[in-house]
Amino acid sequence: MQPNELMNIALKAGEIMLTSGAEIYRVEETIVRICKSYNTYCESFVLPTGIFISIRDSEDSMHTAFKRIHDRKVDLNRIDRVNNLSRSLQVSQPDYEAVLGSLNDIETVRQHAFPARLMAASVSSFAFTILFQGTWLDGAAAAVIGAVAYLVNEMMARRNLYQFLELFIAGMLAGFISLAAVRLFPVLNVYKIIIGSLMIYLPGVSITNGIKDALYGDLVASLTRLGEALLLVTVLAVGVGIALSVGIGRW
Repeated sequence: MQPNELMNIALKAGEIMLTSGAEIYRVEETIVRICKSYNTYCESFVLPTGIFISIRDSEDSMHTAFKRIHDRKVDLNRIDRVNNLSRSLQVSQPDYEAVLGSLNDIETVRQHAFPARLMAASVSSFAFTILFQGTWLDGAAAAVIGAVAYLVNEMMARRNLYQFLELFIAGMLAGFISLAAVRLFPVLNVYKIIIGSLMIYLPGVSITNGIKDALYGDLVASLTRLGEALLLVTVLAVGVGIALSVGIGRW
C-alpha cells in the first residue's frame, strides 16, 4: 500500500472514532496499529478538534497530514467496528480499496430509526424519574415531556444549529412544559420531572473520557473535553433556570 493511501485510511479511521466520541489514546492507538499492520512507522497526535499523522516511507521521506474535526457525538457501535477493523488488519493486509470500503460502510451505517430513538428517550425519561424517587405519575409526565424535548432537539439538529443552542432550548422547553403540567396536576413534582426528562442530555460519556484522557497523560485533550462538558451542563441548566424563574414568577 502506498504511503498516501495508508495516510488516507489512518485519517479516515481516526476521524470516525473521534467524531463518535472515542478517547484520545484509543484514536492514537488505532492509527498507529493500522500503520504497523503495513510495516510502516507512524506518529499520531490527536486533539478533540484535530488529528495529526506523520508516516515515514524511507529513511529521509516523511508524509504528514492533518484533519480538522468539527462535529462530535457518541456512537459506540462505530468505535467498536473501527477498533475491530484495525485489529483484523494485523492478521490480513487487504488492499486500499477494500479497507476504504469497510471504513465507508462503518461511516454510513444507519442509526436506529427516529421512532425507536424517540421511544427510547421517552422510556429513559420515565426510568430516570423513577430512579430519583419520583412517583409513577411523575414518570409518565417526564416520559411525555422527554419525548417532546427530544423531538424538538432532533428538529434543531437537522437544521445544523449549534449544540449549545439546542441544549439551551431543550432545557427551557422542558422547564416550561413541566411547570404547565404541575399547574394542571398539582400532585406532580416539577423538579423530578425536569431531572428525569433532561438526564439523557447530560454529557456523561464526555466526562468519563475526559477523566480517562487525564489518566493516560493527555492533559490538553482532557481539559478540553471536561471544559466542553461543563459548558454543555451550564447551558442546559441556564435554560431550565430561565423557565423556572419566569414560570414560577407568573404562576
